[in-house]
Amino acid sequence: MAVKRTKLINTSRVTHEIWTNRETSRVDIARSLGLDKSTVSAIVNELLDAGVIRETREGEAGPQGGRKPVHISLNGSYGCVLGIELRPESYTAVGVNLNGEVVFSRFEKIDTAGPIVRERILEIIDRVEDERRHCGLPLLGIGVGLSGVVNPYNGTIRYSIPLRIFEPYHLYQELDGAFDVPFLIENDANASAWGELAFHRHRELRDFIYCLVELRDIERNDLVHEKTAVGLGIVIGGSVHYGHRYSAGEFRSLLRKPQGKGQFSIAGDEAFRIEHDKTVMTQFIKELSSHVALFVNTFNLSHVFLGGNIDFESHDVRTVLHREIQENWPYPDPVDCTIAFSSLRERAVAYGAAGMVLERMFADVELVRAVTHKSRWTSNLLAGWAFTDGSLGNLASPGRSGGNLS
Repeated sequence: MAVKRTKLINTSRVTHEIWTNRETSRVDIARSLGLDKSTVSAIVNELLDAGVIRETREGEAGPQGGRKPVHISLNGSYGCVLGIELRPESYTAVGVNLNGEVVFSRFEKIDTAGPIVRERILEIIDRVEDERRHCGLPLLGIGVGLSGVVNPYNGTIRYSIPLRIFEPYHLYQELDGAFDVPFLIENDANASAWGELAFHRHRELRDFIYCLVELRDIERNDLVHEKTAVGLGIVIGGSVHYGHRYSAGEFRSLLRKPQGKGQFSIAGDEAFRIEHDKTVMTQFIKELSSHVALFVNTFNLSHVFLGGNIDFESHDVRTVLHREIQENWPYPDPVDCTIAFSSLRERAVAYGAAGMVLERMFADVELVRAVTHKSRWTSNLLAGWAFTDGSLGNLASPGRSGGNLS
């Protein structure tokens, strides 16, 4: 058993090395992981036979000559994962292959608020099944990002004002046995942060903030939340930071008045004019930027990613945020922080949820075994594909999963 476990661990390490580098060779893998070339070759050959990876091109011979290395990468045609963003009034779904390429996407308006979250998730997955079949790739996993306080370890939505969930909603328990692939939920801003970590892994991102800004498509007489919705995904040391009760990143402006019902100082009527009133939009952007600047300088962050359905470029958000960051800084040297627009903009949450699934998939021993052998897992869905090490950031640690890969 110990030998089999060691082989599984090495397979997981090799697979994650290929995922991290996008394209590499047997020699480079052996050198990077400190494994024997024969061990790496045996694992690579098994992955090739299973169709998980493919040989891409012949590299250059070394200075001493000899055999040219053959480069390998993940096989995008092996399968796909489904990422979903669940909003109170709509959803966005994207299918992403093993190379991080979007193979299908879908947006629809649909009421998802209240105790019907379980039914809506099942309905959405059913609605996108035609797109998934059309792309011809087997489904390997599902990730869902939604607004609210989410415990990703046990699959509980503690609170979600937009979705009208005001007491713990045990989604994993509600969905027990519903899927035959792994299923994971996450806060929407945190899912977006995971997407940047997963799909831009070559950047060596370690400390950054993801600012998710969305303008909700809701009616003026809505009594629960306002037009604007902002959440922050905070990454420290290469790991998403959750806080001790999983509410890290929940945002409310210091300028908001006690009687206000939104996140900002702008009144309800003003919030509903924001898309057409330049004065209101300018106030909103400055108020948001001043808060983000405080986080950037306090935590010495290297990047800020801006995502959501707002047109950041036309409102010159980058310039305003850059100015606020510099003005918040007390020292003469300028702050070295890159402000970037997020991948896929309005599809960033769904894309990030898919990236989170992929990142987990190539770092988990049991998942690697399931992916490469199409085997059934013995643990149930309530085990939840849970992160038994207690941290989503420590992705190299073994976890538990539920379901089988079709």
